[in-house]
Amino acid sequence: MKPPESAPRPAAAAWWAALDPRESLAARAALVIGGGAMVFAVVLSWSAGALVRGQLERHLGSELETLAYQFGDKLDRAVYERSREVQFAAGLAPFRDSAQPPAERRRVLEAILDASPDFAWLGFADPEGKITSATQGFWEKSDAAMKGWFRSARELPYTSELHELPELARAISRGSSEPLRFVTLAAPVLDQDGRFLGVIAGELKWSFARDALASMLTETARRERVSLTTYAANGENLLDSGTSGWTEPPPAPALTDPRKYRGSLWEAVAGDDAYLTGFARSRGFREFRGLGVTIAARRAGADVFAPVGELRSSVLRWGLVFAAALAIGSWFFAARITRRLLAVGVAAHRIRLGDVLTLLPHAGNDQELSRMCRELDLMVGDFREKLAKLDPSVPAPGIFTEPGKHERDLSKYV
Repeated sequence: MKPPESAPRPAAAAWWAALDPRESLAARAALVIGGGAMVFAVVLSWSAGALVRGQLERHLGSELETLAYQFGDKLDRAVYERSREVQFAAGLAPFRDSAQPPAERRRVLEAILDASPDFAWLGFADPEGKITSATQGFWEKSDAAMKGWFRSARELPYTSELHELPELARAISRGSSEPLRFVTLAAPVLDQDGRFLGVIAGELKWSFARDALASMLTETARRERVSLTTYAANGENLLDSGTSGWTEPPPAPALTDPRKYRGSLWEAVAGDDAYLTGFARSRGFREFRGLGVTIAARRAGADVFAPVGELRSSVLRWGLVFAAALAIGSWFFAARITRRLLAVGVAAHRIRLGDVLTLLPHAGNDQELSRMCRELDLMVGDFREKLAKLDPSVPAPGIFTEPGKHERDLSKYV
């Protein structure tokens, strides 16, 4: 039995078939592995962004809450210290001695005012409530008997809420258009026997809070547009740092739980970005019960989560690069296997057409494809031996030997 002179070869596929996943194993491998890697990159970027977003919200929310609390505590401590100054003045000899003239008491009050520029006015009222001595003579000889500070400070030190005094504001405003607010501090004056001699009162300027605010906001906070806003109990804006770029700060945070005096929350402001807000209510210091204000430290959501967007973009970008590299690598790896399978297919096709001298390609290693080729080669070898017994004219080459000159070896395609 003679092999045919020229065994017909399988028809060659069109070149674009190598790009069709339905026709090409390499294209299918590249599509599955590369597509899977791309999906993984998208999921990883979203998951990493969500994880970092949650951590940033907790971390920055805690930082803003701490900033608001520290500013509120600083205000309370400052008012407490000024209250202690008024109480200290109430213990000075010129006030505890009823025989001292009003001029001497005025001189002491002027000295205290010079030493504490945060005060706008200091005065002394006698037991009947008549102001007998005051700095710069302001409100001297006026009746304070019905004033809240006089009636409340007859027995214990007194601190008022923040309020306006138009007459005093006009006297010290010096042309400023900003409304001036004051905190009234008062303390009783008692003689050595504990008898009531009068009340010393002082009007503390709210501008001290702006100085405290300037010392609280660092350059980093200003660069990151962190704002601090102080609200009265009725929601009125008392003081704003002006570092967020807005013309008017948002309304006071809507706090539903009156027992919660500090925390953080998200605020959605109409027509503007959402804000991550840390808040703290004034809690006072020692025996001082506080000003009753609420401090809100805010940062725009776009600024808070800018690192999240950068992280997602970075993870997605490198993930897509990695997916493309996997797709290309899987293409070449699958193409190598495809070439070996095609070589086996060509050899099997020739053998089926009667070219029994064709050898099945196989490599020398122990990979799955190589083992398959050897097993097929053994099967074809058995077939040749049986065929040689029936027809002695058919050569039967030894298995795993170097191919003879009459044998067609396709191992070069592996």
